[in-house]
Amino acid sequence: MATPQDPEKFATGMHPTSSAKGDTIVHETESPSEGRLFNGTIKLTTSKDRKEEVVLIPQPSADPRDPLNIAKWQKLLMLGLITFYSITGLCAINSLGSLLVFFIPEYQAEGISMQRISGLITYPSLLVGLGNILSMPLVLSIGRRPVYLASNLVLLIGLILCATSKSFEWHFAARCIVAFAAAQSEATVPLIIQDIFFLHQRARAYQVWASAQTLIQSALVMGSSYMTRDVGWRSWYGLLAAMAGASLLLGIVFVPETYYDRPAEAWGFKDSVSNTSNRADLQETTTTEISTQKQTETSRHSLDLASYPPRTLSSDLRVFVMTPDYSCILRTLKQAVQLLAFPHVAWIALMNGVIIGFDISIIITYGPILVAPPYNWPETSVSLTQIGQFPVAFLAIPLLGWFSDRSVIWMARRNKGVHEPEFRLLTLVFPLILCMILMIVYGLGAQNPFKYHWMAIVFPQDVILLVLFACNTVGLTYLLDAHPQRAGPICVVICVCRGLISFGVSRNTVTYVDNIGFLNLFGIYTGMVGVFAVVCVAVFFWGKRLRMLCARWAN
Repeated sequence: MATPQDPEKFATGMHPTSSAKGDTIVHETESPSEGRLFNGTIKLTTSKDRKEEVVLIPQPSADPRDPLNIAKWQKLLMLGLITFYSITGLCAINSLGSLLVFFIPEYQAEGISMQRISGLITYPSLLVGLGNILSMPLVLSIGRRPVYLASNLVLLIGLILCATSKSFEWHFAARCIVAFAAAQSEATVPLIIQDIFFLHQRARAYQVWASAQTLIQSALVMGSSYMTRDVGWRSWYGLLAAMAGASLLLGIVFVPETYYDRPAEAWGFKDSVSNTSNRADLQETTTTEISTQKQTETSRHSLDLASYPPRTLSSDLRVFVMTPDYSCILRTLKQAVQLLAFPHVAWIALMNGVIIGFDISIIITYGPILVAPPYNWPETSVSLTQIGQFPVAFLAIPLLGWFSDRSVIWMARRNKGVHEPEFRLLTLVFPLILCMILMIVYGLGAQNPFKYHWMAIVFPQDVILLVLFACNTVGLTYLLDAHPQRAGPICVVICVCRGLISFGVSRNTVTYVDNIGFLNLFGIYTGMVGVFAVVCVAVFFWGKRLRMLCARWAN
């Protein structure tokens, strides 16, 4: 068992700051003691000296090697580096739509159908989700850092194979390897963000990560069109391979292990309402008790350098920090299956997968529409549609990041300091309404290109990005607020369902369009989004009852 005198083994035993004998450690796939059930309802704000303050959730320890105690500049650097890694992998997977026009003539000349060519997008998207079935249990078993670095290496190898491909089959197989490695940007990266940021900072961090991906990815794609025209499409993969190599080297030096065991109380376990309690139980916790026991933004404890060694470069460079626990591999998969039975989790997972499938359907079809009559765009101009994603990505940071974090604090203050995870869902209402409008506009424009301006194609293709951001950022932060002790399995559920469902929705897009046309297809999509919007309202009002009902299986 690790103790304050044995900090190198902190992940295998008692939390370093747990002085009370009754403290319970919340391992990522283990459960606290029976009798009290954590359901996500916590004290987020408290009055101290007649001033409202935000309680830090989770509570940081006095250990300098606690990732929550990492200096702000280093947290931002880590956020930048894991974002750079995400950009490299997801750019190779998601940005092929604007370059597809360069592949089509070459592969069709070899007798390869458009349906098979579109598989260069759909099948890798599927593997991005499935890759997390293997990788996430490993992340929870051996740590974030070894899996993160290994995926960087596999990504580099896959991109080199893409850049040197000599046939469609080679290219397809190499893209599948890239997709498997890029999967970590969908699960491991969000887990690292959760490890180093507090609850009231999380939405901003997630949205900066997502928006930065889009901004840089869009710039790369626009430049790559001209690179592809001048020196061939394989040069695009060469550029991404160079980025993957840089990401690997920088990650080795600047992205340390972020896994850390914490007592259940650090997550607000003592303040949470059990499934047999009501909100009054939580409100009975006195302000004096909260303010004296809880660290806030302005009253953090100092680090205990007498009992713990400092964070150093050599400690950060260690690849394997935690003692491996391979028993949690099956436990993680079991808990992921259990989470799928939670209605609010299934709704978020289904909504993410379906709307990403809608986006992939647009990606597959918008390029050929723009280069055909009546628009007759040059092939190199198709990627310029990415320009419209710049303002969308910038707008998403305050709308889905800052506003989401500030709104939960504001709602908690109005709710006598009590935070309910459903407060996050307010930010999702407008994007879902917007998505229905976009589906209708794209369906009309694609069905009748001679009747509508090309903006009917380009505007939905760009602005749907805001909807994707909302479903991902709001949905993920909502579930992590509700079940922080199941962060790993939640990432597995979201990513796997996102890959499987989006693949199912988009795989036969070309066939669907041929059979029923764009207008009918996207009309069906509109109705599906409407159902998600109705469920959103229902979860906002009755989500707490669902959480209390499911708390027995989430603890």
